[in-house]
Amino acid sequence: MTSYLICYQESERHLLTTTITIPRSRLSSLQDMFCLVLRPEGEVVVIEGIGGLAKTWVAKGAFETARNSNRFDNYIWVSLSRGCSLRRCIKKIATCLLIDIGEELLSSRISVMIKEHLARRKFLLVLDNAYFVEENILMNLGIPHPREQSLGSKVIVTTRTRRVLSVMEPDIIISPQPLTDQASCDLLCEKIGKDIRLDLSNCCFGIPLSVILLAGALCDVPTQEEFSKLISEVHVASANRLVNFGYSQLPSDTARHCSLYCLLFPDDEAISVKDLIFFWKLEGITDEANCTGREILHVLLKHGLIHFEGDDHIRMHDVIRETLSQLGRDNGYVEQPQWDFDDYIQFEHLAKLGGKISLMNTKMEELHGSPSAECFSTSTLLLRGNRHRTISEEFFCCVQMLRVLDLSFTRIIILPQSISSLFYLRSLLLVGCGHLEKIQHISSLEMLEILDASSCGSLKRVECGSFDRMRVLKILDLSRTSIACLPSLAACVGLQQLILHDCPCLESQQTTETNDKSCNAIFVKFPYGVSKTGAVRNVQIGASMED
Repeated sequence: MTSYLICYQESERHLLTTTITIPRSRLSSLQDMFCLVLRPEGEVVVIEGIGGLAKTWVAKGAFETARNSNRFDNYIWVSLSRGCSLRRCIKKIATCLLIDIGEELLSSRISVMIKEHLARRKFLLVLDNAYFVEENILMNLGIPHPREQSLGSKVIVTTRTRRVLSVMEPDIIISPQPLTDQASCDLLCEKIGKDIRLDLSNCCFGIPLSVILLAGALCDVPTQEEFSKLISEVHVASANRLVNFGYSQLPSDTARHCSLYCLLFPDDEAISVKDLIFFWKLEGITDEANCTGREILHVLLKHGLIHFEGDDHIRMHDVIRETLSQLGRDNGYVEQPQWDFDDYIQFEHLAKLGGKISLMNTKMEELHGSPSAECFSTSTLLLRGNRHRTISEEFFCCVQMLRVLDLSFTRIIILPQSISSLFYLRSLLLVGCGHLEKIQHISSLEMLEILDASSCGSLKRVECGSFDRMRVLKILDLSRTSIACLPSLAACVGLQQLILHDCPCLESQQTTETNDKSCNAIFVKFPYGVSKTGAVRNVQIGASMED
């Protein structure tokens, strides 16, 4: 954790409100800051200020300090966003507490379960990046108010809006103040890894995020003279403009497109590094020949446009995301929308905005589209994690140029017949569709390269003839399914990976044709053609290595 100092001011609310202002010239060490957040008498603490002032960083430091000292029974960290609904927040809290909420429970019932779980526990709850406007918000979330519970529990909220102050009724308000010029310069040197001296007063204004972004833009500049020249070209006074400047300083169009791709993921969740690199490669943005996903990830981290959150997840700061959103739209990336859909969405309205569309984790029950509204520009559609059970039969008729379709972790039961119209589809992802029993209507997808239906526990069949025209299919993953047999794969001359591990229902035969008469061998009955293609380089059967 970076070791720079933060200036702050503090307000305390007791029976009579008193305000203590700490001048900018007085600095507090990190330990002092964390102690302030974790004061026993401050049951509800709000850290409030503009974007980029290290509010989350302070809350995270206090959270880890408390956890390392084992002060509480439960530790709950919930990342929020401007568009995060009350229901989604409630579900996030329940997930942190390992409460089994199923799929159909009402928010009111889930909040009752949360309250029952926490009623007799001393807990620490952090609501990061909150935009609450509802009165009695803790009650609506099912959180026992620490003052009424009297067990020493604590709630910490970070926010960019003062509206949260009125609905949270905090005991302590902390407003991080800008860094001093010296602290800004020290942070810049630490991030760049060089001891340089620059006047940052007119380009960073003590905002930590601005310093980090500037360090990213300067990280590949070799000399002090070039540092000074680049600084003179910045002429900015906000983190938002430094985001655009840092984006322009990325070394390649590939890196720029990879940064914009992060906009397609929900802004209130960390992004899996594995998933992000997989999608970059899936879209053809990165490849093994020119640049790998890991190399691009390193570039974006070095330039400060993303940051690590845990060992295998990254996050894009909300200020960076908000600033890049227009660039994303200009380049065809329709970012994760800032609202929830109640019943259905007329897809063509979104399709007018760009070619890569994300609707992950919305709450729509059905997906509709009009075949008369042909959306030829739509190449990617990410519907991962949606609640919908059905997709209208005609929906895919309006997106016939689709290349990537992700229906993973949805509750679909069947694939609509219109999926057969996706002649140019290259990747079909059905991972974790627990209600899907049969894969059908895909025999016309001659350009398909990846079909991943792993972890579809109810999947029993793939329609006969599905692979008869798939000459370029490279990856077929049906692991952790209830599949009993496969149609012929003779046409799949490009097949490289066939993954069938943890398929307990897959037909097998027993033989005693071994030298050891006491040993019986079990062989999977592969469909006709697997041994004829000669291209399969990776076949995984039996139990997975994880088991």
